[in-house]
Amino acid sequence: MNPRIMEQRAPDFGRPFREVRPTFADAEVGLFSDLLDEMKSAYGARLLSVKLVGSRARGTATSTSDYDLLVFLDTCDHDVEVPRLRIVSDRLAAKHRLGPLSLSPMTSDQFHGLDAKYEGITRNFMRDAITLWP
Repeated sequence: MNPRIMEQRAPDFGRPFREVRPTFADAEVGLFSDLLDEMKSAYGARLLSVKLVGSRARGTATSTSDYDLLVFLDTCDHDVEVPRLRIVSDRLAAKHRLGPLSLSPMTSDQFHGLDAKYEGITRNFMRDAITLWP
């Protein structure tokens, strides 16, 4: 298969949100809905997937835990996307007042390269992830 086509496929891991929806408060569902609206509007067809990871996905969050989200794109220039998503995360955190959001943009290839810097992180993300979209 063409590597470019593979890169454009949504990463296939994580429990579907509909399976775990009852474990989240309505306010959190509202946050996720607003976030997905923003991501779809900003990225359109470039958006491949959005996954909740970390303590919120594992169900071990405290009242001060942040919301860690992986935003998978077909291409990702961190110098452009990180500042762009920081504005979105600050706006949504202020609107919903549920805690900080950490939005991490990346391609599937970049995701699989994370282990070179943070050993075992992709395995942990894949084990705990909740797929918010698609």
